[in-house]
Amino acid sequence: MADVFLSYARPDRVTAERLAGAIADTGLTVWWDRHIKGGSDFSRDIEKQLNAASKVLVMWSKEAADSRWVRDEASVAADSGRLVAVTIDGTPPPLGFRQFQTIDLKKWAAKGAPIPPALAEALEVEKSAPAERSVSRPPRRLIAAGIGALLLAGAATLAIVRPEPIDRLISGQKQGEGVSLAIMPFVTSGDRGIEYLGAGLSSALADSLTPLSGLRITSSTSTHALAGKSLTAPEIAQRLGITHLVEGNVQKLGERLSISVRLIDAKSSEQVWARTFEGAADELQVLKNRMARELAGGLRAGLGAGEGDVAQRRNVDPAAYEAYLRALERVSVRDERDARLEAIKQFRLAASIQPDFADAHAGYAWLMALSMPDQLGMSWSELIAEQRRANERALELDPENNLALVAKSTALNNFSGAVDQALPIDQAVLKRSPNFGPAHYSIAASLWLTGRTREALGHLEQAIERDPFDTLLPFYRVKILYSLGDYGTVRDAAINCRDFCEAIGWYWFSAMAGFATPAQYREDFPVLAKAALAGELSEQEVAEVRGIADRLILGRPFKLPPIPEDARVDFFAAAIAARMRSFDEGLRHARTATERDQADSVLDILNEGRLTFTPEQRADPRYHQLFRHPKLIRIAAARRKQGVTAGLPLFPVKTYGGP
Repeated sequence: MADVFLSYARPDRVTAERLAGAIADTGLTVWWDRHIKGGSDFSRDIEKQLNAASKVLVMWSKEAADSRWVRDEASVAADSGRLVAVTIDGTPPPLGFRQFQTIDLKKWAAKGAPIPPALAEALEVEKSAPAERSVSRPPRRLIAAGIGALLLAGAATLAIVRPEPIDRLISGQKQGEGVSLAIMPFVTSGDRGIEYLGAGLSSALADSLTPLSGLRITSSTSTHALAGKSLTAPEIAQRLGITHLVEGNVQKLGERLSISVRLIDAKSSEQVWARTFEGAADELQVLKNRMARELAGGLRAGLGAGEGDVAQRRNVDPAAYEAYLRALERVSVRDERDARLEAIKQFRLAASIQPDFADAHAGYAWLMALSMPDQLGMSWSELIAEQRRANERALELDPENNLALVAKSTALNNFSGAVDQALPIDQAVLKRSPNFGPAHYSIAASLWLTGRTREALGHLEQAIERDPFDTLLPFYRVKILYSLGDYGTVRDAAINCRDFCEAIGWYWFSAMAGFATPAQYREDFPVLAKAALAGELSEQEVAEVRGIADRLILGRPFKLPPIPEDARVDFFAAAIAARMRSFDEGLRHARTATERDQADSVLDILNEGRLTFTPEQRADPRYHQLFRHPKLIRIAAARRKQGVTAGLPLFPVKTYGGP
């Protein structure tokens, strides 16, 4: 059992993750509801861990003080003399808990900082070496929060999405028989200013090796997820499904760098090849190129794999290359908005220092193609113009730059829906580089937009197989499975969810409401309801969710509460409103969703399920008007060309006579 049970309110989960990680760094084990496994009895599991923990750390905040779950857990801890209380926003504990000392963490520099001495003392931390960090992701529950969130918290589409884990762009992931390689982030020492080289050099090295045949190189998403966990080579091999790994050390000695690189047999932990490279600190690219060439030679000599020439880039200004490596290091940290913005900044810096640095322009164009205006403080027109400028410059400098080409196809899909132009680019890149990871992701988006959904799923499955620690890809898989009407698989994904469980849980409910049989609904809804209640939904909110499903699946009467005018809506909410309130209201929400976010999120309702506009509504001229959006015109045309018409406007046009 864990040393510390962490109790917190759901809106505080980001701070909870950081605090749990900082505590784990002291050597204590931490349990929080992120550890609940799919299919478990949530309440029983929580109660078991709560009773077994040595200390119960209650994280008070405005939201926590109002949470009956947090108050109940705090009561158990107080009654047993195990309560440790902190406040993260200055909110005092509620009545009944103010007699206990409360440690103020309001000014705690949570990100990467050790826990304060007062908290270490309260948790009885021993002064010992830091242990493996056991918590690395925020907790997820199956349902977001309340009926409003269920109707309004839609996830982005595969084609647009929140920025995809960009670090996958670093490794092209050659899929060969035999040797599979993981290049782990290097260990740095001698100067804290070189920490970025650990992830940056390993990512750049993977990039250089991708043209070699007979290798499958694991994405940096997965290698970085395991970094710092003190795993043995066989343990890494088991988790990543690889045969060999590369590890190294970077040490700064004055103005020089000493970099040792080792090729390890992952099963036996035996060293196959090793070299040490030394050079001036401002000659990073030269050192990296030497490492790539000699490692490729070691792979050929020791393993009989790795035929071909390593990818060589022309020498660039040392300051530009340093910024480029810093960008690669930042994009290896998934799901962090600040990291993505820093990567954009560093790519731009590299390109400004050396304007003919094609890879810097390509990386910048790729990130911009996956971004939304509000993430960058730009308008749509500014974002599109800036992305196009960077993309054109990259291709002007290097017309066959795979990343720049995929950035172009991604932008065509995301910004204009020009799938007829994007798909040939994806196909050409994969023909030349069959295992280039970003191209598989991009072509999956292209194929899904055209309605070739099963082909899209196949490319996504390949990406998941090569990158098992990429938490976003399984979410996109669930979205595609939903569009296929595959209720059972969506349900199983939600029950066994590890990451992005709120969004996947929403798709479970959507698949249930859209495709489940009455028998499946009666059997599965109690499981979903229990998970929702464990996620702090009220009984009234769960009853409202049940009312929606009852009406759609069983035809029982239910009056849907109005959706607030200022709410953030998606196409699911629009379709539900059109069926259960009025066609005009559904259309109004659909127009809002089209204008606010990406128009191709309409893919969520382009199917034959119940969470769509009815056939009679789809024949109405006002529904046809919705698809006169420039992006939806192209998507509809591409789908009709494939004979895929589900959810599209119907002919002949006929005014809808319903409410």
